[in-house]
Amino acid sequence: MTSKKHKKGSKTEESCEAAEGVGALEKIEENGIVERLQKEVETLSEKNAELEDRYLRIAAEFDNYKKRQKRIFGEMVDAAHDALILKILDILDNFERAIESSEKPLDPDGVIEGVELIYSQMLDMLASENIESICPEGECFDPNVHEAVSVVPCDKEEGRVLDVVRKGYRKGDRLIRPARVVVSAPKSEEDE
Repeated sequence: MTSKKHKKGSKTEESCEAAEGVGALEKIEENGIVERLQKEVETLSEKNAELEDRYLRIAAEFDNYKKRQKRIFGEMVDAAHDALILKILDILDNFERAIESSEKPLDPDGVIEGVELIYSQMLDMLASENIESICPEGECFDPNVHEAVSVVPCDKEEGRVLDVVRKGYRKGDRLIRPARVVVSAPKSEEDE
């Protein structure tokens, strides 16, 4: 029997609690809390939609910026290539003139002068691009800028550049092409 009373008491307690909850809910509604919370949810939803829209616009702007920068960089590279090609074309024109003049009666001094002019033009073009030659004859071998094509035993100090087979070139600190060199080695007893 006690358990039945307990059960009845439970239901009564639940009913009271439910009634209190309904009463509390009515008080909350009377105070406008639910209405304020609904407005706040609406406001936050609108704000979220605005921020999401803003994010999408910024993402699209950034994507357009990247595309624009890529295009501008490509145009700059093309312009640099065009400027270099124009310089090379001037030199090519002089080679064509030299070939045309070789069809006329031979003037050795004129041919030499023409070749020297073309060579000078080529050096000027490289200098205008800040490209300098590496001609290390007599210097210590440096594997960072030299490429040893042969080692020759001799009386000179070991590791010295004896001969330059092909000049190297650099632009500032950046190596474009290593110099191909012949390097000294100590003489062995067999060499003597």
